[in-house]
Amino acid sequence: MMLFTVLLISASVIWIAFEIWLMVRDRIRGKGKTINDRGTRYYNFIAIAAGITVASILNGNSRFFFPGGRGYAGFWIGLSIMVVGFGLRIWAVAALGASFRTTVETHSNQQVVRSGPYKLVRHPSYSGLMIMCIGYGIALMNWLSLLVAVALPLVALLYRIHVEEEALAASIGSEYKNYQSQTKKLIPWVW
Repeated sequence: MMLFTVLLISASVIWIAFEIWLMVRDRIRGKGKTINDRGTRYYNFIAIAAGITVASILNGNSRFFFPGGRGYAGFWIGLSIMVVGFGLRIWAVAALGASFRTTVETHSNQQVVRSGPYKLVRHPSYSGLMIMCIGYGIALMNWLSLLVAVALPLVALLYRIHVEEEALAASIGSEYKNYQSQTKKLIPWVW
């Protein structure tokens, strides 16, 4: 189990380092202004950090262990799901390129991106975050940990999506509204 702990902590550190790098990159580029953000960058960061921290603490409660207790399969499945989510997040950031921000912010020549993962969902970066949270909860092999690891970030991300979609519709107009009608928020063909 010590190996599991080290791997899960390592994966979490890589994830957090990537998120911090995105914020630093915004600062270097003179982007990431919080005027229209309504605090969502901080809510997301706090919700994800709190979700995985509380999930880790609750992980010790054996009443909520997955059926059969803890085993190698559950951990490796969870870690693999985290890697898939991380890959999706990186792909989404790369597909948006210079338009990606850690805050809700548009620019004068903002375009709707319909390539890469944006063909399927409007917010694949957030889908990637949620997949990482799901993977983290599964890797802990505890139902209560899984619930907390997913629920806290989901609430914050739904607020962020609401704020972001208002800003994009106001900035881009009918092109974005048309894109909204053609795609789902987070889960392709579902929601």
